[in-house]
Amino acid sequence: MLNKTFLTQIEKDKNIPFLVVQKKNFLLIESNKGSEILPNFSSVEEVNFFDFCPSEWKGIFIGSFKELKPEEKIFQKLYNQEGEKIEIELDLIVHEFIVIKKIVDDNSSALSIREKQYRELLSLKDIQLKANQFDQLLVDLLLKHSDDAIFLVDHDYEFIHYNQAAKLLRRKLMHTPKKEGVKFDELVDRYERLKIGVSKALKGDEFFSEISYESTVGKPIFLRTHYQPIKNTEGTVLACLVISKDVTARSTIEELFSTVLNQSTIGFTIIDNDGCLVRVNDHLLDLLQLKNTEVIGTNFSDYIHPTLRKHFKSEFKEIISSHDLESPETLFLDLVKRDGESILFEVDTRKVKLSDTRFGVMATLKNATQKEQNNQMLEEMQRLIKACGWVYDRYSKSMKVTNEVSQVIGISQEFVFKNPGALLSMCDESSLKRVKAILNQAYRTQSDFDLELLIHPKYKGEQWVRLTGRPIIRHDRVVGLYGGLQDITQQKKAIRLLERNKTFIDEIQRVTQVGNWVYEVKEKKYHWSDQLFTFLGADAKRQDVPSFQTQLKYIDKHYRFIFKEALKDLYLFHKPIDLDIKCHENLIKHHDREYLNIQGRPIYDAEGKLLRFVGAITDITERKRSEELNQSKKIWLKSMINAAKDSFIAEYSGRVANYNKGLQRLLGYNNYFDLRGKVFLDFFDEKDHSRILKYRQQCRIGDISTPSKIEVKIKTRSKGYIDVELSANLAKIKGKLFTIFNAHDISKRKEFEQGLIDKNKELEVTNKELDRFLYSTTHDLKGPITSIKGLVNLAHKEAPEVVKEIYLPMMDKNVDRILELIKDFGEFLRNNRNKIKANEINFKNELDEIINSHKYIVPDDFKMSIEVNLDDKFIIDKNRLRSILTNLLTNGVKYVDFRKDEHSLNIKVDRVKDGVSIKFIDNGEGIEKSDHQNVFDMFYRASELSEGTGLGLFIVKEAIQVLSGSINLSSEIGVGTEIEVYLPEIILEE
Repeated sequence: MLNKTFLTQIEKDKNIPFLVVQKKNFLLIESNKGSEILPNFSSVEEVNFFDFCPSEWKGIFIGSFKELKPEEKIFQKLYNQEGEKIEIELDLIVHEFIVIKKIVDDNSSALSIREKQYRELLSLKDIQLKANQFDQLLVDLLLKHSDDAIFLVDHDYEFIHYNQAAKLLRRKLMHTPKKEGVKFDELVDRYERLKIGVSKALKGDEFFSEISYESTVGKPIFLRTHYQPIKNTEGTVLACLVISKDVTARSTIEELFSTVLNQSTIGFTIIDNDGCLVRVNDHLLDLLQLKNTEVIGTNFSDYIHPTLRKHFKSEFKEIISSHDLESPETLFLDLVKRDGESILFEVDTRKVKLSDTRFGVMATLKNATQKEQNNQMLEEMQRLIKACGWVYDRYSKSMKVTNEVSQVIGISQEFVFKNPGALLSMCDESSLKRVKAILNQAYRTQSDFDLELLIHPKYKGEQWVRLTGRPIIRHDRVVGLYGGLQDITQQKKAIRLLERNKTFIDEIQRVTQVGNWVYEVKEKKYHWSDQLFTFLGADAKRQDVPSFQTQLKYIDKHYRFIFKEALKDLYLFHKPIDLDIKCHENLIKHHDREYLNIQGRPIYDAEGKLLRFVGAITDITERKRSEELNQSKKIWLKSMINAAKDSFIAEYSGRVANYNKGLQRLLGYNNYFDLRGKVFLDFFDEKDHSRILKYRQQCRIGDISTPSKIEVKIKTRSKGYIDVELSANLAKIKGKLFTIFNAHDISKRKEFEQGLIDKNKELEVTNKELDRFLYSTTHDLKGPITSIKGLVNLAHKEAPEVVKEIYLPMMDKNVDRILELIKDFGEFLRNNRNKIKANEINFKNELDEIINSHKYIVPDDFKMSIEVNLDDKFIIDKNRLRSILTNLLTNGVKYVDFRKDEHSLNIKVDRVKDGVSIKFIDNGEGIEKSDHQNVFDMFYRASELSEGTGLGLFIVKEAIQVLSGSINLSSEIGVGTEIEVYLPEIILEE
């Protein structure tokens, strides 16, 4: 039933080669002429298809089998090792079986029979005995009606067969037609190129030629000739098949030149013996802005720049007269365009034969101007990729490398530039072949490369380098390469060391007590090793033990979340695990295992598909406990090291034998300055030399009264001094007695101590001022209170009218004085205690408010003027400013000179650099010059008749000092007083 179905599908009765393959296991079910599809096929049934499939076809069949669908066909073309093509058709039957059919041409059956007969004929040793049969087959096989001339020549250079076209060609080349079977030498004597081609073919090599021959009438005939060896089944060459095609229809080789090269992006031209242009391709004509009709027949030197024509003519004569086909030198010529501008070309020349008697020069012209642009591009690319290491210019065949690469390979940059192959010359033979193949592939496929090379530099030992690179592509062409070169010798040595010790590592892993686990992704099963069961104290017979959930109960609750997150990253993102966790208290109690290290990583197959997760669990209890035990020791050692960070060792003579970097930094010296050999006393202040020597001597003799440390000043490189605490200990090093000094920097401590001393002095001054303040306060308060008490006693003895008119006003005046004192005391305390508060104020508004609030004390005839030259806002402590302005205003009003008819006060405010200037100028009674320095003291009154408290100017001075300002006083008795105050503006922080 099955065979019948297949036979119907593939039409076995038509003798078509086919194979039937079972899709599931690739078993061969049925076949017909299977050897025509698979060369190694035998008629064995029920065998695997791929046992007979050539290795180069396996990938094609595997891909086709996967893509094949019902009611669809796939067609493939296969090529065997001899280059023969086989076309096949694949079809899927009943979803289970694949039919592979060979596609056979209906018109090829007769030809295949002829070919078989032809092969049998060639296998005969005596070829002349079968000449008639041989001729007949050749006529059939070699295209009897072909326009090409076909010859068959044997080893004796005799014609075995030739067609009608060959006869016509012989008549063109020879004056006297030759009989069939005559010697071939007569034709060869005239055209030696024919003998060369036949000789190569009779030796087993194919040969092609396309040259001109002179006919019997003197005209050239252009022939394209193919010389093909004819072999028997044993590979012996029996004859030479010559197929010659007349291509004279294309006129000359110059026309062939135009046909082939007109589409090129490089300039080509042919110049005859006389220097005239025979052919110029379109690309060169476009560059020179010329037409073909304008240049053909003209002298090539006419288009060369006048300064180079003489040089070119001499070079051209040498090329024509030379026996070499190619010129070893490259010329550089400037050709002039139609518009008068010139283009620089790189010219390669080759001598060509235009006919048997006529020679010429074929010139290849590369636009060197474009090449310069390419070089600039490469230069810029090298600058941008300097870190990559190297750039190779394919056109100039030069290579530029960075200084780092030059140091790695031990060759100068200049040498590498001129010899790009210097690096490859250091490779061994196998590496050289491999790198050449990779570089050629990079050029062909425009692909990146990354390889490791073993090189042998001249002045270095064996060295491994990693060479990476990628092509530089311009206009779809590779114009160069660039990349990096890295010295990987150390990595290679490390890898070799690991490989050498692999045996030992394997043994260590076997002996080490490590528990392993595996999670199969496809099966979703979790497996533990026996050692892991032992670690965890679990029962291997229990079915629920090998799971992640079960493992959690052996982990301390504080580490479970960390463990879960690590497992999540491993499963979802394939991130490896390396985690130290603490065990559950039951595991600690029963098995004395406190800490475990859990590791895990993913495993992939060759195609990158995830297979499983594997890992190990190691008992690290001892390591963790040792770390905890050593932690305290580390802290202690660290403190000891920190305590002795500025140390030096001195010999008995006093010279420094060694020192640490801490001392070097302390003294302000850099790492390149050596302090060894210097006398250690030179490090210290001369005033401390005697104390230091005495201290060292006491330490040497072991005097118990010697202090453990002394405080001295050490001298820095900048001639400054630093306070240090010096301690000394004796040490015997290599039989010699040394003194180890530790100089601990105590400059900050000294600063704090000096700060405390300064604060104490300030407190002493403050206490004195406070005592004086309290004394003055009680004294000033005592006067008004005593006066009030006396007036009260007198009031009891007087009539009510007298008390009301005389005593009560006097009491009221004393009360006002007490209130004024209390007010000044409060203002003084606020000024000293409150912090500075920045406010934005307007001087004009502030002065107006202060004057309005004190207008009751200003006499009617008092003249007051205000000039504020400050338009914008000003930032300052508003309360302290009002205190300053108020006290200066009231002083200017109070102390008027009653002997004068006019009393005035002028207030002027001006903006100055970084602040403001305030002037109060009055024409009052003035102040004695001897009192100028004292008027700002507490409770100081220049006149006993003054009604003030003596605190006004003191409060002003204190407020100005808090605001970092200044105050100046100039006054003269009988003239008046001028007070100038400077206050800086507060800068607000953004």
